[in-house]
Amino acid sequence: MTPQALNIKGSTQPEVFQGTVDGMAAALHADAAAFWQNAVTLNGPLEIWEINGQRFLANGNHRFHAAVKAGVEIPDGAIQIVNRTGSVIPTFPLDQLDWLPGVK
Repeated sequence: MTPQALNIKGSTQPEVFQGTVDGMAAALHADAAAFWQNAVTLNGPLEIWEINGQRFLANGNHRFHAAVKAGVEIPDGAIQIVNRTGSVIPTFPLDQLDWLPGVK
């Protein structure tokens, strides 16, 4: 599935590290299948919370942005959607995330 097809509105984390995204995008270009297999094994699937009909990244913020940058699909096995309707956790719109230099 393309990252855009997930209709992500934002994140539960306010920042993204450019170096981390760049490194992941390079790994996705080199071998996307191996990247996703390792990422899910080490960090679990991208966890997407549905809060009142909108989707937010709860886990996998950097992987999501790396997939967008690399122009690759995210396999179904690397995505978990969780209904968190009524959650009061702070969320941050994708276009307002702080892009920081370096890696996380």
